[in-house]
Amino acid sequence: MSNKYENLIKLYYKKQNIENEYIKRIENPATFITNLKINPIKRGNKILDKEYNLFYLNLIEHTLLEEIITKNSSQINLISNELPQIAIKDIIIKILSNELYKTNKIEGIETVKSEIHTSLKDNKKFNKKSNKLDGIIKKYQDIMENNFEDTQHIDNLASFRKIYDEMFEDFEKSGNYKLDGKYFRKDTVKIINSVGKIIHIRINGEEVIEKNMEDLIQFMNRKDIPFLVKASISHFFFEYIHPFYDGNGRFGRYLLSLYLARKLDILTAFSVSYSISKNLDDYYKFFVEVEDVNNYGEITFFVENILKTIKNGQEEIIKLLNDSIMKLNHSREIFEEITKDLSEKEKIILYIYLQNYLFNDFEKISNIELTFVIENFNKQNITQQTINKYTQELENKGYLVKIKQRPLTYTLSDKITDKL
Repeated sequence: MSNKYENLIKLYYKKQNIENEYIKRIENPATFITNLKINPIKRGNKILDKEYNLFYLNLIEHTLLEEIITKNSSQINLISNELPQIAIKDIIIKILSNELYKTNKIEGIETVKSEIHTSLKDNKKFNKKSNKLDGIIKKYQDIMENNFEDTQHIDNLASFRKIYDEMFEDFEKSGNYKLDGKYFRKDTVKIINSVGKIIHIRINGEEVIEKNMEDLIQFMNRKDIPFLVKASISHFFFEYIHPFYDGNGRFGRYLLSLYLARKLDILTAFSVSYSISKNLDDYYKFFVEVEDVNNYGEITFFVENILKTIKNGQEEIIKLLNDSIMKLNHSREIFEEITKDLSEKEKIILYIYLQNYLFNDFEKISNIELTFVIENFNKQNITQQTINKYTQELENKGYLVKIKQRPLTYTLSDKITDKL
C-alpha cells in the first residue's frame, strides 16, 4: 500500500479533516460504491441511526496483486500437471485435510487431521465410520472433485440455507446450530473474543438479515467489479451479517474457497484458512476497522489484506509442489535402479507404493485400494486375486513388508526406504 494512501481512522487520529478526504475518495473515478450498507461502531456500540455504503478504491497495488494471484494460479496448475496422478491426489488431500483442520481451529474446534484425511478418501466403502464433520468435509470434497452442481448459482436465500444444512447437519442436532427462522436466525448473536469479552453484536431480526442477504446476492452477481475484489467484499459482508447462530466463520471461508476454486484452482481455494490462521490477528483487525465510525465504510484495506492472504497461501502451495517434485525425482532415480530387474507390472505396483510412502502421511494403501487405484489411474483391468499374488511375490523378493492382514496391507521395505 502506498504511503500516500492511508486508513481514514489513522487520518482521524492525525487530526486531519476526514470528511473532506472521504468525499474525495468516493468521488474518485476508481472507486466502487456498493449497495451494501453497514451500521458503524463507535466505542463498541453499533450506531443504528447511521448507515455507510461500503466503498472500495481500486489502487494500482491491488491490480498488481490480482495479476500475481492469477499468474500463481497458472503456475500451480502447471506444476501440478508435472506430478503423477496418485501423488497429486495424495498432496491435494493432505492440503485439504490441513485446510479443514485450520478452518475449524480458527473457531476453537479441535479436530484430528488423520480422521479428516480418512473421511476424504474417495472410495467411501473403505470408510464407514461416521464423522461429525462429514457435512463440512463433503462440501469441500465436492470442490476437490469439481462438483459444483449444487453451488453453481447461489442466487436466493434458500440456497444459503441448503448449504448450511448440508454443512452442519450433524451439528444442528444440538446447541447454537439450530435455527429458529425460515432461513436464518431470529435473535441477536454476539461475537466474543478469546477472553470472553463481547466485541460485536450482529444484525438482529430475520427480516433485516434477509434484506441484507438479498443485497449480498445482488452484489455477488455484479459484473463490473474484479472477481477477487468482489469475493473479498462478499466475504466481509457475509461475516458482518452473521446470518446464523454458529458456523458463520466456516461457512464464509467455505464460500470464499468455493469461489476461488471456480475462478482459479482448487489448491488456491484450499489454502485460504491456512493462510488466514497464520495472521489471524490482522484478519480480525481489518474486520473491526471497516466498521469503525471514522472509517466511513471504506473496505479498501480489508480487500488488500484478503488479496495478500490469498497470495501468501499460493506461495506456500507452490513451494510444497516444487519440493514434492524434487523429492519424487530424487526417489525415482534410486527406485529405478533398485527395481531394474522386476517386471513392468511389478514396477507399476511398487511405484504406487512409492508415491503412497512419499506423500501420504496418514495411511498405508491396502490391497483393495491398490486394485481400485490401478483400475482408475492406470486404466488396467486387474483382479483382487492377481494383486494379492503380485504383492506376495514382492514381499518374497524383499521389496514389500506386510503390516496388516485385514484388510491386507503392505508398505515398502527397508530395502527401498533406507536408500531414498
